Amino acid sequence: MTRAVLLLILVASLFGVRADAEPRPMSPVDIVEIPRLSDGALSPDGRYFAYLRSSTRWTENKIINELRLIDRASGALVDIPALSKADKSDSRVWWRPDSSGFILLKTPDAAASDDQKRQAFFYHLEREEQTQLTTHGEAILDIEWLPDGSGFYFVSAQQQPADDRALLTDGWIIPPFEANANREIWYFDLSDQTARPVVSGQFSVRQISVSRDGAALTYSRVPDHRFDSLFRGDVFVVHRDDNQSVRWTANAHWEAEPQLSPDGQSLAYIATVNEDGQPFYEPKVFIKTADREPERLLPRMAMEALSFAWDQTGEGVFILGNTGLRANLYHYELNSETLHQITEGDQNVTSWIYDARTDTHIARIETAASPGEFQIMSDVSEGFQPITSEYAHWPDTFLTPRQRSVSWRGRWGARIEGLLVYPIGYQEGKRYPLVTITHGGPQTSARFGTWFASNYLPVLAGQGYMVLLPNHRGGTGYGDRFMRDMVGRYFRNAHHDVMDGIDAMVDRGLADPDQLIAMGWSAGGHMVNKLITHTDRFKVASSGAGAADWLSMHGESDSRFARQFIFGGTPWQRDAPRSRYAQDSPLRNVWRVTTPTVFFVGENDRRVPPTQSILMYRGVRATGTPTVLYQANNEPHNFRKPANQLFKINTELSWYAGFALGQRFEPVLPGAAYQAPSAGLELTDAEGALEASSSP
Repeated sequence: MTRAVLLLILVASLFGVRADAEPRPMSPVDIVEIPRLSDGALSPDGRYFAYLRSSTRWTENKIINELRLIDRASGALVDIPALSKADKSDSRVWWRPDSSGFILLKTPDAAASDDQKRQAFFYHLEREEQTQLTTHGEAILDIEWLPDGSGFYFVSAQQQPADDRALLTDGWIIPPFEANANREIWYFDLSDQTARPVVSGQFSVRQISVSRDGAALTYSRVPDHRFDSLFRGDVFVVHRDDNQSVRWTANAHWEAEPQLSPDGQSLAYIATVNEDGQPFYEPKVFIKTADREPERLLPRMAMEALSFAWDQTGEGVFILGNTGLRANLYHYELNSETLHQITEGDQNVTSWIYDARTDTHIARIETAASPGEFQIMSDVSEGFQPITSEYAHWPDTFLTPRQRSVSWRGRWGARIEGLLVYPIGYQEGKRYPLVTITHGGPQTSARFGTWFASNYLPVLAGQGYMVLLPNHRGGTGYGDRFMRDMVGRYFRNAHHDVMDGIDAMVDRGLADPDQLIAMGWSAGGHMVNKLITHTDRFKVASSGAGAADWLSMHGESDSRFARQFIFGGTPWQRDAPRSRYAQDSPLRNVWRVTTPTVFFVGENDRRVPPTQSILMYRGVRATGTPTVLYQANNEPHNFRKPANQLFKINTELSWYAGFALGQRFEPVLPGAAYQAPSAGLELTDAEGALEASSSP
């Protein structure tokens, strides 16, 4: 983004915006400014609820999180006077079991600005005062209270010797994809205000949990803290009475969210393997006892386990399950092997946590109409009830588009499902320009809601576009066979599923075949790169953080584990399957591209490094096809700065309007009054659209 563009945004943000009398479609600024809720935490006595709420600060070009505390009896926000303005940002809270207060993480006031290592502070509600607890040499990263509140475990990076630090800062650095700060576990005793090490060594610790009686601590041990080392970890349990770690698993896959049963005799976790421990299967909950092999729950059901928790008795588990377009809560009874669905509907239950002490569920529930209020369920028969009301005013402010599920037949008779978003003011019988957005992962799925700023569905609908989000083969929520379709070939059926979905929308009289647009980020960007080399039917496309060459991508990315199963091995093994990597690389057929395409990538992207976008951009440019590449400074895999998020939206809308509709889109900046979409200025050629896109 140029300095001039950023200056326009910053200046515009200083002016207020008059509220419209009638509900209106969302603008690009609105979608970036949506307050996002996260890290909900209910006090053990149920009186208070703490959560983080994001806010967009255009003048600082930041999206920050602020701590909010609700008194559930009155519904009012509680002031926390002892905390400074800065303290109210960034950190979630960990309630003390007696509900007297909570721990939050913050940088000590005396810390040097270049040595910010967040420590644990305790805020006492009645006294309205905060006390620093830890003075650890490294930043505190996670907290787990003992059930009696006498102390807590915390995770931090292993302290590095001063000489090693000098090596990292004196002109030479370890490449970011090899940076490795191992984690360790400490215990802080409130009685004597001291901390002692519990687990540390030539390995790294991930995901800790305390047993319900406080007698044991479960943790995942991995060889080091590189991303791909997740899949080489095992679960250990350390008992407080002897401080000895006992190994519970020994395999070559990742056990996520390991938790001991209430009686301490069983271990549950989520893994992406089948019953025999073979990798690359849909994530499921596993139950293991000390003398028995792990049991994979619901192995034949088409449902991805997103999260889980032991129920109050330990006779069953709650499972947050993804079934493609929907994520809902279930309960599985172990003895009878029966599954009961607790929540239903076209929704995405997320941010779910379960408190066994009070048998209470907390979750955010995203729908087509809401990014997700926090809700509570104390009685399953009564369902979830709202806690927050951040979006209560939306019906009077915004017009949100209708979403519904659609399905079609793919190759070999497969049933493929997708999310269809109707344009605001949809008229039956009229065809609309269709934006097809392919999801990331690819081991994930598009679900109801989908309030990402990178997809901005309400904005596209407000601009008159119909949007299709296909759940193609290779994704999750539809069973092992569906997900494993990519084994041996990344682009075996997935891209055909996408095109078949587009054809279905055209055949049903919904989409205009002459106004097709392709869009995606990460694995969605991989798909866009494939589609523009596969067909010339799209009028315009946008590829975000997409792969061009699978061989170089495997060497550059911090995430490679799954692709060795897709391509049948690594590029550096003996008799490496390099031909398979090359066969499915979009770069191989980039000479075919005739679709005007805009590329986006973050400068610091480790997942899909910028070189992949550079390769695709240069290949498309060599064909003479209109193209441009935007690389955002100091941005990771997903853009975090609001100005960059807004720039992407404005730029894409300019390209879509110019190349697909022959119109000019007027970019929207902060502080500008909303203007309804109009027919716009007619453009006579692609050059006009490129000119428009260069100055949002």
